[in-house]
Amino acid sequence: MNLECAFCAGGLDHCHGTLVVHLDGGFTECSEDGCVDLDFARHTLTIDCFDVDGGCSCAEVSAQLLLRAS
Repeated sequence: MNLECAFCAGGLDHCHGTLVVHLDGGFTECSEDGCVDLDFARHTLTIDCFDVDGGCSCAEVSAQLLLRAS
């Protein structure tokens, strides 16, 4: 059984990593080592930093700001 990625088989530009969107500062990073093109279209999985296992320091700052606003 061959489990080759369909994007790889088709020669399409893509990344196997997860794109993490940070709400504080509006930047993104990828979980795949060496990924330098952080375009949403290249990543099949995109999450907010709130969903990162163990949390994210900018998520804590955003949560504190939301608590103050309410």
